[in-house]
Amino acid sequence: MDHAVSLAHSAQCLKKAIPLMVKYRMPVTPINYAIWYCYVQGSKPALNAELDHVIAEQQTCTQNKAKEIFDKHLSEEDLVFFQEMADRFHGTMEQVQHDISVTLDHSKSFTTSLVDSQNELAGLANVNSFNEILGCVERLTDESVAMQDYAREFQTKLAVAYNEIKDLKEALNLSQEAADTDPLTGFFNRRKFDDDIQQFCQTYSEQADESVLAVLIMFDIDHFKRFNDDFGHQKGDEVLKLVAKKVSQNISDSLNVYRYGGEEFCITGYFDSINEIMVFADKIRLDIASLTIRKKDDVNSKRAISASFGLAILRPFTKGSVLIERADRALYIAKTHGRNRIEIAPDI
Repeated sequence: MDHAVSLAHSAQCLKKAIPLMVKYRMPVTPINYAIWYCYVQGSKPALNAELDHVIAEQQTCTQNKAKEIFDKHLSEEDLVFFQEMADRFHGTMEQVQHDISVTLDHSKSFTTSLVDSQNELAGLANVNSFNEILGCVERLTDESVAMQDYAREFQTKLAVAYNEIKDLKEALNLSQEAADTDPLTGFFNRRKFDDDIQQFCQTYSEQADESVLAVLIMFDIDHFKRFNDDFGHQKGDEVLKLVAKKVSQNISDSLNVYRYGGEEFCITGYFDSINEIMVFADKIRLDIASLTIRKKDDVNSKRAISASFGLAILRPFTKGSVLIERADRALYIAKTHGRNRIEIAPDI
């Protein structure tokens, strides 16, 4: 069943991408193919929104603009991957179509043999015509065995095709995961956040269940520039990894964590109460505050690590940009009020 859904979805994307390029007078180039494949796949809402805006204004998308969209939302690895996936998919489907065609031909031949044999048997009114009857049965047996052989061969080829398409699906998932992940911390990256935050707001608005609180938590490592300046960028990376490890220990499957940029992070998720949100955020704050770092072979250079937090509770029908602005404002207040603390954005 999963195979059928995957096949249908992939086929739909492949069939829709090229007609859209033709419709909007865009040449079928690798870059155009990549952005339109992602568009019809629907995996990157930010890309879709930007492409829709460009098409609405210009009724097409120039090569320069397509390259700009590609560079913003995709990578060269994506380009190679989508083209390779399309080529492999087309090859697999052509082979499946060929195998089906061959098997249908043999099936038609077998059906014809059955009809001929039925007519022949009907014409053998004399019950003593044993030789003729045996000959007819022998031909039917031979045709049946041949048909079974073709059926087994076709089944084997379908199994190979299934595995090939399954591999394509897994490769797509791995590629998407790599494209969405910050390699240093293992969290989702900024591009993934930009794609997800609008869906996060929309989903909460559609649920219309205000008994559950949706929240955006933004936090920032305090005085991070000093770590880079005093200890070097490698130690700065080490600080990011240490903080990421502590945060990961507090994250459940229902929460998403993003590296928003530099030393700034975001968490989105659902909670039952403001108190639960505060307890959760404060646990992370205290865990980070327990960390220290020092220069190698210099015990006197030890320095504490801390982070400031800004929380914004999502209200129905709030835009992602507004939610981000509120959380960022709360984070700024936490910074100006002494750092290593949590502030909640007021409702507006």
